[in-house]
Parts: sequence; C-alpha cells; structure tokens
Amino acid sequence: MLIRSISYAFILLISTTATAQPVQLKNNNLMMNAEYLEGSNNQNPVIILHGLLQTHQFTTVNRLATALNEAGYTVLSPTLSLGINNRKTSLSCEAVHTHSMDSDSDELKLWINWLKAKSGKDINLIGHSAGGTTVLNYLESYNTNLINKVILISLSYYATGPTANETSQHEEMAKQHIQENSKKIHTYALNYCRSYPSYAKNFLSYYQWNTEKVTQAVDSFRDKITIIIGTGDKRVDSNWRKHLKNKFDNVISIEGANHFFDQSHEFELTDVIEGLLEQ
Repeated sequence: MLIRSISYAFILLISTTATAQPVQLKNNNLMMNAEYLEGSNNQNPVIILHGLLQTHQFTTVNRLATALNEAGYTVLSPTLSLGINNRKTSLSCEAVHTHSMDSDSDELKLWINWLKAKSGKDINLIGHSAGGTTVLNYLESYNTNLINKVILISLSYYATGPTANETSQHEEMAKQHIQENSKKIHTYALNYCRSYPSYAKNFLSYYQWNTEKVTQAVDSFRDKITIIIGTGDKRVDSNWRKHLKNKFDNVISIEGANHFFDQSHEFELTDVIEGLLEQ
C-alpha cells in the first residue's frame, strides 16, 4: 500500500445559507475548496468528484449534488486544487500543470477523512468522467475501509479515444525527459487538451491510466463499484462501452444519455443513483 505523509488543517466556513456551506481544507500551503450540503436522512454521506480541470460547480456535478441533497443525502463536492491555491475556477489546458494523479488522490483522501470525521459514517464516493480515474487511483493507493459504495459516471480513460490528443510520441518524449533527469516544464497533450504544459512524471501519471489500467482497477474493486454509462456518450469509444458491459456485471446503461447526462437524462441519472445508494 502506498503511504504518504501530508500535513493539513481543517477550516469550516459557516455560511448564512442553511443548505449550502463553503468548506476550506488546508493542505500544506494550498487552500482547497468544497461545497457541503447537510442532509436530512441517516444514510451514508456522498462525495462527488468533478472531471478533468473542472470544479465542483461543473454542471453535471452541481445538478447531481443538489438533487441528492434534496433527496435527503449529505453531499460534499470538492474542487481539486490542481496545485493552485484557493482555486475556484476551471483550469485552462494551456496553464502550467504541476499536479499529478497522486496529488489529486491525496486531496481526495483528505476530503474523505474530513467527511468521515464529521459524519461518523463511511462514504459513498461518486466520480464523473476523469474524476472516476482519480477515484480508482485513490482506491489503489489507500485503505478502502472508509468507502461504502463507489459510483463511476461516464468513466473515461487516457491515451486513446475520440477526444484524446495525447499520443505514444508524447509518452516517449516524457520518458526521454525523465531519462535526461529534466526538471523543466514540457508541453505535451492530454485528453481534450492539445497543449498541456507539465512535468514529464506528472503527465505520465495521467497517461498511464489507459483502458487496460482502468479495467484492472475496476476489476480489483468490483465489489464496491457500479459504472453508469450513456449510450450516446461520444467522448469514449463505443467499444469501451461494450467492453465494460462484457467484462463487468455492475454496469448500468442509460439509453441516449451523453457524457454529461444533461437535458432529460439528468433525472434518469439521479433516479439510478438514488436507487443504488438505497440498496
């Protein structure tokens, strides 16, 4: 098991709004943000993690958090810092990316510990899109005893796919930079980002989460995981949906839904998730 030593402090900012409280958690020199919605039921609380370079205000995450809270669930929606102090807006592709898959998972761990301490209950963990790979990396890196259920929405991957701009040439270039012991920022590509400046090791920490690695991780934790996919999702290869359905029993398809489950599909998504959480 990978063990990391991280010093942190907790700060809760009480809002005048009864249903929504901004929460800040300090990790070393970085202040991280989240939104906390207190629930009315006695069920396990929920953490919802956003996708690549987004925030907890991203539409898919925000809609789901509101809907689950209206159904009675306590919901925490973190915004990963991505190496930016007090980050509250999405990060552009062209920004300098000092974060890595492991630093993302480290932050998720802190939020899970915070909500566990506050609620006294194990956590239902939901990841949307690339947030799902961060969740899988967390499960591989840390003890999963604090996790009740895991729901991965529009589970994606790196290295290939309809929106992938990264290529094997970027991989080889990054490996060469590591071999040269380069400490510089180099420009690669990642997912929908045609230009992705980062350190070689950090770039590879995402790139390595290809379809094979994602499949292996899901297989390792299949007893906890349910995957929800839309048949109209154009951000993943259609073969990926078929592969997941053939490989795992814990895959739910929503007919016609796209990667973001917008329009009428947001209600179907909420209904499915509520059903899973009630089981």
